[in-house]
Amino acid sequence: MPLTDTRVAVVGGSVAGCAVAVALRNAGCEPTVFERSRGELLDRGAGITMPVPVRDALVTAGYLDADLPTIPITAIDWLVRAPGGDGGRRVGEQPFPALATNWAVLWRALRARVPEGTYRAGRAVVAVAPGGPAVTLDDGSVERFDAVVGADGYRSLVRALLGSPVGPSYAGYVLWRGDLPQDASRWPITDRAVAVGFPRGHAVFYRMPDPAGAGERLNWGLYAPPPPGLTAGHAMSLPRGSLGDGLVAEVRRLAAEALPPVWAEAVRATPRSLLHVQPIYDQTVPAYADGRVLLAGDAGALARPHTGSGAVKAMQDALALERACREEDSWERAAARYDAERRTFGNALVEFGRALGRQRVEAVPDLARMSPEGFAAWLNASLDGQQNPYTPR
Repeated sequence: MPLTDTRVAVVGGSVAGCAVAVALRNAGCEPTVFERSRGELLDRGAGITMPVPVRDALVTAGYLDADLPTIPITAIDWLVRAPGGDGGRRVGEQPFPALATNWAVLWRALRARVPEGTYRAGRAVVAVAPGGPAVTLDDGSVERFDAVVGADGYRSLVRALLGSPVGPSYAGYVLWRGDLPQDASRWPITDRAVAVGFPRGHAVFYRMPDPAGAGERLNWGLYAPPPPGLTAGHAMSLPRGSLGDGLVAEVRRLAAEALPPVWAEAVRATPRSLLHVQPIYDQTVPAYADGRVLLAGDAGALARPHTGSGAVKAMQDALALERACREEDSWERAAARYDAERRTFGNALVEFGRALGRQRVEAVPDLARMSPEGFAAWLNASLDGQQNPYTPR
């Protein structure tokens, strides 16, 4: 077991970084996580969904507890705005067996498994030596390791060392997001999520656990063309609480025009402090690993959120890395095995996300005019015959 006790730098302490740290510790390695932020990362996400088999695999492997707060989803009801119908008219159903949780709940569960001495908050990595696993920190100090894993998100510093372009590609549209306390009398969602289709976009609504344990929240996301002034020049998302009056008015106007009144009200009722918007980017990568430098999560292949795979893929990356570290006899062999497995999957997921973006945002058909048979054919084509988008072909 030659990899046992090897020292590994993990760049980034979000979901991907914490999952990688758990994987490395499980395999007998000694990870050190460098996270530039000083506080808890509880405001960096909203609702996420994961397949039950993935949750079960993570519980079995010791990444998550079996009682992680989740809410089951069985299907998605697709609606359209209809005259006289406050809740919209149902045009079809998408089978969608999954568990909904909250990004903060997931991060907190993973972070709890990373010892304090292993997780260095407020320490930013500003350079990584190509091929030689050494990291330079923002105070100028240099630390050497046996390997480096870049888990530093979609603007990854480490990704560039593996031959990737400088930055990801802008898809030409954005995702508005928000959440608020769930009120079943106002937003009738049980074990079925709701999607609303409209020209050049769609919106999704589902229940998720409150990260503070205070009941449930209604999570929503709305894909649409970019608002005035928000283009590819905005390399980063605008986080919660940072939207000005113009952007707040824009998302409320869009919801009022595109969504049935019940669902438009959910957007309008979301406090400014909980509204955020992200330009959609994606990127394939030529490699997930090279020598002793590896990638995980969005630092690797970056898929659009339609695939529901951001946090899920990050944790699957971690599981694959743990297997490689347990079963191979050198970092070079472990990296090559990990690269072969995750690069193929990740790049296929990116292409699948692009196809979903074309069909559900860039060229949405007139769902209101579809027959049930027509909707089923469109759904089957958009998912390439799959039940859900978690596993690309």
